[in-house]
Amino acid sequence: MSGTASDRRHRLEAIAPGYDPSNPDEHFDYWLKRLQVETVTGRIRGERAIELGCATGELTALLAPSFERYTVVEGVASNIEQAERRCPSVEFVHSLWEDFRPLDATFSDAILFNAVEHVERPVELMHLAASWLAPGGLLHIVVPNGLSLHRLVGVEMGLQPDPLTLTEADLAQGHMRNYTLDGILADVRSAGLHVTDWKGIFLKVLANRQMLSWEWPLIHALHAVAQRLPEHAAELYVCASPVPC
Repeated sequence: MSGTASDRRHRLEAIAPGYDPSNPDEHFDYWLKRLQVETVTGRIRGERAIELGCATGELTALLAPSFERYTVVEGVASNIEQAERRCPSVEFVHSLWEDFRPLDATFSDAILFNAVEHVERPVELMHLAASWLAPGGLLHIVVPNGLSLHRLVGVEMGLQPDPLTLTEADLAQGHMRNYTLDGILADVRSAGLHVTDWKGIFLKVLANRQMLSWEWPLIHALHAVAQRLPEHAAELYVCASPVPC
């Protein structure tokens, strides 16, 4: 994020009250978190993880049981308070991501889900997170896809001039950019990392609010279809390693 550390903290604190993906009746991201976990399952090492950002702990609660130890770095104290109640065995650190320095670099997995689109210098953040990994460790990155099907539909309807344009919803969540597949892969490689795998997550055909009443079988079916059209999925998952695999 741009500005001083104080500016970045204030910005995070302003955004936090409007985002709680723990209620499926109010936030479609409740379902996306489950699809993210399904996507990363089988690719995580499962030893010691570090997650950047937790909101109210929805993803943390889903992922932490898969690891022996789990650490979260979160910039908003109120988010930590809520997430701690849900995940008492998790270690929470109140810090901006860019300022965090672990005592030792022994993490097997770094979870950067919906993180790098929020910072001014994403390549630096990925490079920094990679420095926290133990030998053989992996970065797991998820970003919204600027070429998602629903964005292409929005352009056709005249709702936005370009699919990569930041919408009001993007800005409300603190996004600083929309990635394409080529864009995120380029940033990963610019961070000195090697791409080991990538996937699409969910084929989003409508706005989030229009999908709140959908049931899991339909949601999961659209996730399955996204595997055939990954470049137009709602989100992009990239698994990366500091060394060639």
